[in-house]
Amino acid sequence: MGKILVIDDNEDMCQVISDALKEEGFLVNTAYNGKSAIKEIKDNIYDLIILDYKLHDMDGLEILGEIQKFSSSSSVIMISAYGNEFVRSKAHELGVCSFFDKPFDLNALVGAVKQNLKG
Repeated sequence: MGKILVIDDNEDMCQVISDALKEEGFLVNTAYNGKSAIKEIKDNIYDLIILDYKLHDMDGLEILGEIQKFSSSSSVIMISAYGNEFVRSKAHELGVCSFFDKPFDLNALVGAVKQNLKG
């Protein structure tokens, strides 16, 4: 159906999102920090990336730059507990198709994934 990378430094959050997407038939990989996320992005092709804005080692806007370099065909959904207007606006400027503030409705996130991957 589609290959998805979930990037969040909260492993429980990654697991919850990953499990929900796997139930829908998606192939899902996870990364818990910016460094491993960038390695995943360079080594694999993803249809969609779910990216947390604030990671321990870098912010999501930095990772968006790497996504544009190495995986420009991937759709990106950003999630954040720190989503202010500047972050939201900058994320959309850099190509994010959806932005979800934590806590978010998991069904709405899965719906956004399905909508973005509709061919």
